[in-house]
Parts: sequence; structure tokens; C-alpha cells
Amino acid sequence: MNRRVLKKKVYQEVIYDVHGVRNSKFRVALRFSSLCLKAFGGALLTLVLAPISLIRPIEIWHLRARRAKISLIIEDLEWGLRNLQAYKRKGKVLVIAIYKLPFPNMQLAKMYRRKLILLGKNQLLLGACLGYVIPIGRITKKNPIERFESMFKNWNDASPSLNFTNKEIKRGLELEEKLFGGETPPFVCFAMPSKKYKLAVDVPATKYHSELTDDSFTSIPDFNSYISVINELTSSGIAVLRMGVLEEECLPADLGPLAIDYAFDFRSEFGDLWLYSKCIFSLAGGGAGSWWFGAAFNRPTLLTDAYEIRTTYDNRDLFIPQRGWIPSEARYLTFSEIGNNEWARDIELLKKIKIFKNTPEEIRDATSEMILRLAGKWIETDEDRELQAKFRSIVNSFPVHQRRPARMGAKFLREHQYLLPQ
Repeated sequence: MNRRVLKKKVYQEVIYDVHGVRNSKFRVALRFSSLCLKAFGGALLTLVLAPISLIRPIEIWHLRARRAKISLIIEDLEWGLRNLQAYKRKGKVLVIAIYKLPFPNMQLAKMYRRKLILLGKNQLLLGACLGYVIPIGRITKKNPIERFESMFKNWNDASPSLNFTNKEIKRGLELEEKLFGGETPPFVCFAMPSKKYKLAVDVPATKYHSELTDDSFTSIPDFNSYISVINELTSSGIAVLRMGVLEEECLPADLGPLAIDYAFDFRSEFGDLWLYSKCIFSLAGGGAGSWWFGAAFNRPTLLTDAYEIRTTYDNRDLFIPQRGWIPSEARYLTFSEIGNNEWARDIELLKKIKIFKNTPEEIRDATSEMILRLAGKWIETDEDRELQAKFRSIVNSFPVHQRRPARMGAKFLREHQYLLPQ
């Protein structure tokens, strides 16, 4: 560890707290002692790991710990493991991943631990010392998300990193029997965020991140806008499983037997992974992050009421965004204007605009397109190709790591093409 890095560590971990406030003299002394202990532990671990690295390369991954969210842990671990696949290093590298917060899903942690050494809250001291390991021999410390031109190609070319044991497969089939009472129909996993979830998980400060200052509530969709698409899916024989945690309202009781309120009646951490691994696709309203469970198993996603147009990672994914009306200028924000930020959560911007969420018709149209595309029955017109190319020109103006491959829903794009570059 060079002098510049050590000086930065002293400022970050000793002199100032996570909010940038200078610590008291007593706290500085306490933190300095802790820093010395971790540095000493890192030196000892270096002596242990360096010889091992000569036999098998070692990578130490520091996972993001802003919030205890499955989106962050899956994104970090799945990127890292899929990159190892792309470089043909799968199984050849000893990976030690460090996560500082409680695991958002213990079944998820259990399954990733079959692929790597995953340290959690119960191994905080060991994880802290690993942060001070000296990268010598074939020891590498890194952020597992590598940002480069072909990163999304690597994601799509890779096979899922997670897999179920025979015992878990049996348990999953038993869950399906409980849900459907017989042969399992094709099903969609549907989720949308709740204010209760955001207040519990998104908003509060953590030890490693300050309190959320964006407005994460305005962009929450209207639950009633999704009733018609649930009815349309179930009437065509496709079951809809309402997913989620900390939900506020149950599904209406009159939606029929194929509309199943899993979140209220059946939810388990194991069930979240099993069902998302088996669904036709995920329908995620308002950026509900549980679609990441499906993404880990290469299940496609339809993202509706999106509050940004930096979207999902699968080449088959579709999305339709919310729109912003500027009263003072009597116009909508263009796709270019909403492109490179979480515009529908920007407190200052929300003072100047009005949010228009997706209509039931827009949601149904995008869902129909997803089903037809996955069945190989979607017919794309020349106009569709031209409009997607214009939309792609916006995406290609983003930094490399934000040029995500999801397509905007065709009919939505036709109806709102005035928001594209002219």
C-alpha cells in the first residue's frame, strides 16, 4: 500500500466520518488504533495469501454497501463471475468477496457461496483486514464491475452463475404445487415498489452511506394501472405472481385463480429465487429491483414506468419510461433530456415538471410485444427499426457503462417519437 493510498485511508476512516464531518479527538484516536489493527491484520493475511496465489490467482472483490439491496449484490457478483467466464478464468481464480451489510436474501448468499468465498457482516473484521492486503504475487483487489466496450456483450453471452441443488429443485417443485395446485402454467413475476419498502430500505442512512436525498416516491406507479394487464395475461392462460417484500396492499380478490399474491401469502427468500428463475419474464413497474433475481438466471425483463432510460442488461429486455411535462414551456422533456440521470427522482427538477406515468394501455401494449418477441412472432416494421435506431443514438451518447441494450417498447416509441432527435 503506497503512501498516497494510506493518507487517503487516514482521512476517510480516521479524521472524517461517512458524512464528511470531522471526528472528535477521542474518536480519531479510536479509529487510528482500529486502522493500525486492520493494517497489521492485512500484513499477516498477505503472508498467508501470497504463496497460495502462486498456485491459484486470488481476487479480492469489494462489493458496494450503500444499501442492503439485492440489486447491488447481484449486479456486483454477477458481473464479476460473468467476466471470469468471458476471460475463460471460471474456476481458475479464488475469489474472496466482501459485503459489509446484512445480506438482503440469505438464500442468495448461500448460492453465491458455492462459487466464491463471500464474507458478510459476521466476518467484518476479516473483511476489513482483507482491505489492507498488499497486492503482491497474483493477488488482485478490484471492483468486480469492469467498465469497457463489450461489457454488455459479456453479460449476455454468459450462462447464469447460480444453480440449484437437487434438494432445492425438489423444494421448488413443492412450492409450485402449493401455488398452482397441479401442473405449473407459464407465469410472469410482477412487482412494483411500495412506499413502505422505500422508507425501510432506500431512504435511511447506513453506516456506509448518508440518507437518500432524492425523491423516490413521486415515481411510484399507480397500482390500478396494472390491473388490466394482469387480467389480460390470466385470461390468456399466463399466471401472474405478485412478488415483493414490505408490500402495502393485497391484490384484489376478484382477479381469478391465476393471479397469485405470492408476496402476502407464500413469500420466502428461497421462493424469490426459484420463481424468478422459472418465469417467462419479469414485469417490473417503477424500477422494482426484484427483477435482478430473474436477471441472475438470464430471464428477460419488461420495465414499465421507468424513472430513467438507463435500464436493464438483457438483449431481450423492453422498457417504457414515465414522461415529464414542463408547464412553463408547454412541452415534454425529450428522451435526450431524461437520458443520463434518474430524472423522475430529481427533487429540483420535480419542482418544475409534472410526471405522467404509463397508462394501462401502454403497459398492455408493451407486455404484448414482450410475449410476441419471446415467442418469435413479433413483426418489426421499417418504421420500428428507424425509431429504435434514433433511440439507440441517444443511448450511444452515454458513457460506455450506461449503454444498456434494452429496447424501448415499439408502440410507445411510435406514439412518442416527437421526443426523439429530429
